[in-house]
Amino acid sequence: MKKKIFMLLVALVCIAISCNNDDDAQLQFESTAVISGLDATLCGCCGGWIITIDGQDFINRFSELPQGANIDLQNENFPLNVQLNWSESEEFCGNGVRIESIDLVQ
Repeated sequence: MKKKIFMLLVALVCIAISCNNDDDAQLQFESTAVISGLDATLCGCCGGWIITIDGQDFINRFSELPQGANIDLQNENFPLNVQLNWSESEEFCGNGVRIESIDLVQ
C-alpha cells in the first residue's frame, strides 16, 4: 500500500513539474500599423486617432487604447510604429477599429 501511495506522489510531482507556466509567454500580434496622430477635423465621421493597419491604402480611426497599454498618445512623437490585435468597429462611420492589445515596435 505504501508503495502505491509513493508511486502516486512521484507521478503527481512529475506532472506538476512538467506543467507550462504561460505567464511569461509573449503576446502574439496579428497586425502591424502606423499611428499618424490625432484627427482634429470637424466632421461627422472624423475625430479620434488616425491609424493605418498592415499598409492598407485607407485609414482607420480609434478612440482609445486598451487598459494597460504602454503608450501615452498625448505625449508621443508621431508617426508611431506599433503591433496590435484589433477588430472592426462601427465608430467613425464604419472606419473605426477597436484595439484589443498594442505595443510599440522597437
